[in-house]
Amino acid sequence: MTESFTRIDPGDELGKKLQFTKDKFRGYLTLVDNTVYISAIESRKPGRHNLTYLFNRITSLGYTIKVPSPFPKMESIVRTKGFVRTTEYSPELQVDIDVWVKEP
Repeated sequence: MTESFTRIDPGDELGKKLQFTKDKFRGYLTLVDNTVYISAIESRKPGRHNLTYLFNRITSLGYTIKVPSPFPKMESIVRTKGFVRTTEYSPELQVDIDVWVKEP
């Protein structure tokens, strides 16, 4: 089975649907099948809960969220938001990596 990969940039069609917009975020998301990967994004307006709103919007639309190998600040955030720590094999790195998961 082949996975479907879609890059989501702030403000593009899917970005708008997810409320991932240029005024709130820098970076990009990746949609793989029914999972949104959050690897490298930055809030343009820290402290305004935009990341929480993004998480809620993504899951409310029925997508799973995965955050692979988060930096310590992001790991702290996903812990408090109910994400579950798992491990997945990374074919690119050829090792298991931590992936924090939140189901819809």
